[in-house]
Amino acid sequence: MKAVKYMIVTGILTLFAIASAQAHMLWLNVDDYTPVPGKAVQIGIGWGHQFPGGETMKEGALNRVYVLNESGNEIALKQISPVQYSFVPEKEGSYRIGASINPGFLSKTTDGYKMQTKKGLENVVSCFRFDMRTKAVIMAGGKGENFGTPVGDVAEIVPLKDPTALKEGDNFPLKVIYDGKALADAQVKATYEGFAGEPHTYPYETKTDEKGEASVKIDKKGIWLISVTHEIPYPDKEECDKYRYNQTFTFKVK
Repeated sequence: MKAVKYMIVTGILTLFAIASAQAHMLWLNVDDYTPVPGKAVQIGIGWGHQFPGGETMKEGALNRVYVLNESGNEIALKQISPVQYSFVPEKEGSYRIGASINPGFLSKTTDGYKMQTKKGLENVVSCFRFDMRTKAVIMAGGKGENFGTPVGDVAEIVPLKDPTALKEGDNFPLKVIYDGKALADAQVKATYEGFAGEPHTYPYETKTDEKGEASVKIDKKGIWLISVTHEIPYPDKEECDKYRYNQTFTFKVK
């Protein structure tokens, strides 16, 4: 009986560990999506597996944080802390904010997870190379045209409608691209601040069509997050099994 209980508990802990390791996301916490030109915008880097409740990011994990103006030029950011930044949109227009963590490998073994490739490890169950990025769009002065211009991420969520103009009850059209091309049949997941579901669940899920497009029903006010994960085989199976790309997109519904 003790052996059976031990096996059950071990199985539950293993499943929990798998969910925790595989469901982490990166996102942006923006204090004002439609600021007045000349007013500083505060940007927080969110990290964890249950939006919007964040976890402490490991030092050195963050790779890049940037802002592109209406013309596509990168503008200066002020770093306040390791995960807090600000910038001042001097002119009216769209500003695309992005961030990424340093890519790496995660291997699952019978002894737990290791942040490395399969090489040099024993009893490896699986391995993936992760690439995690996030985006948001703000409209200074409530105006802008280039909110739907891709920033060049490998896997990217592209809004097809001004996300700052969304209201409760609207549909949010978007496009998912991979390597610059439309990604069909990609799973699109959406959640919002205050969602009371179980961890790792989403109140809305859909898939992209043959054009890489999908529509998310916005039925709540507040902060939303959309997440897309795309996997492809890794070329050297002795080193790892697959690439895993994840991008999130955050916005506020009035």
